Amino acid sequence: MIIGITNVSHLHQLERLTIKPVLSILLMVGTLSPQAADSLDFEMPVFSFTPKVFHHPDRVFFNTRAFELEVFAEFPEESIRSVSLFYKTDTMPRYIEFPFDPEEKRFVFRYDPREKPAKKITYFFSVGLKNGSLYATPVDTTGNLSPITKYLLDPREYFKKRASLRN
Repeated sequence: MIIGITNVSHLHQLERLTIKPVLSILLMVGTLSPQAADSLDFEMPVFSFTPKVFHHPDRVFFNTRAFELEVFAEFPEESIRSVSLFYKTDTMPRYIEFPFDPEEKRFVFRYDPREKPAKKITYFFSVGLKNGSLYATPVDTTGNLSPITKYLLDPREYFKKRASLRN
């Protein structure tokens, strides 16, 4: 009577041991590398989320146009104590908290680089609940906070480079 099958080959175990660390290192390097100042990012940004708080960053931010940073919180309205954006630019050494009204349905912050000039912006969102829980986004695969850094690009230079890459 056969109850189970045992794999006697050690090659299968060796493959699993070497592929897993290499894959995790590649993922870590890919997620930790910030956007270069002159890079052209034509890919869609990663949809960063925790199970109940999520944010989808724009593909590119321009230094001549206002843009919105928006977060969604999937909690009952009565359980939310606070929703905040923390951001800083290269001209500000510390994060600034922008609190949203927890009664609102949409949590949006509008940043105008013409009013507050900067070369880059770094930001993350947090949601505090009345039971003391605190959630934030974006987070990495280990659950640690991983703020988004985006460079504010000159639209003329951006579209020139983009057109030259298409030809």
